[in-house]
Amino acid sequence: MLDRAWVRRVVSEAFASPRIVSRGVLHVADGLSGFVGEEAGEPVGLLLYDMRAGECEVVVLLSLEERRGIATALLAEAEQHARAAGCHRLWLVTTNDNLRAIAFYSKRRWREVAIHRGAVAAARRLKPEIPEFGANGIRKEDEIEFELTIGGPPPNHGMQPTAFGRG
Repeated sequence: MLDRAWVRRVVSEAFASPRIVSRGVLHVADGLSGFVGEEAGEPVGLLLYDMRAGECEVVVLLSLEERRGIATALLAEAEQHARAAGCHRLWLVTTNDNLRAIAFYSKRRWREVAIHRGAVAAARRLKPEIPEFGANGIRKEDEIEFELTIGGPPPNHGMQPTAFGRG
């Protein structure tokens, strides 16, 4: 069971608020499900997710002690949980300025599947505290979407496939 007050505090410290925006959806951290990474009974990391329609979005991934495998272990736990729930993919967004995250996900077989140009400006309408620039001085402008396909057919949302072409 997640300690909601701890989740709210940790996410607020990392993101200037307990609110997270991804793909135009406003999430409140302490209202999401997730996993806490612990070492010796102390929390060292956090993953929050939103599962729906056969997909699992990783909304927050935080490691309080970097380069110790905490984030990697939390992603593995999320993947196992999503598989058990019958999801066909995990996905997430990060911003274009977050070079460390882009490298991290790429190294762990997550694929960059979309760049949502200008999405951060739209996100600021929901969460004005998003800064103009990241810690490395790069302007935050775009959301970069990553995914990890985990099997199972994607939902067809009621659509029937239609063959077309010459034949």
